[in-house]
Amino acid sequence: MPEMVPTEITKKSLAIVRFGPAGFETDGFRPAEYFQVTIDPQFVSKSGDFIRFGQTAGDEIVGWQRVKALTVVEVLAEFETLDPPPVVTGHDSVTMNFLES
Repeated sequence: MPEMVPTEITKKSLAIVRFGPAGFETDGFRPAEYFQVTIDPQFVSKSGDFIRFGQTAGDEIVGWQRVKALTVVEVLAEFETLDPPPVVTGHDSVTMNFLES
């Protein structure tokens, strides 16, 4: 079974997140289950319980969200500038399930 590991984020990070726990075989069955956001320690509430998204172009979640309600699935990049760096993605191939008739 996957384990959720609390990890401190000290740099602005471009990441894929989801609400609730992640890492299970059944993840991803609902549309819009994963979101790209900028995790910026500068936009965490005084209590540390909330983080504000939408301050960076490309954020797919906007507004204050509960930190403990989110799971970071993958960090795409870390950066210190105002704008995130271009995200390098892509592989030579992808293996997906096909329906055989």
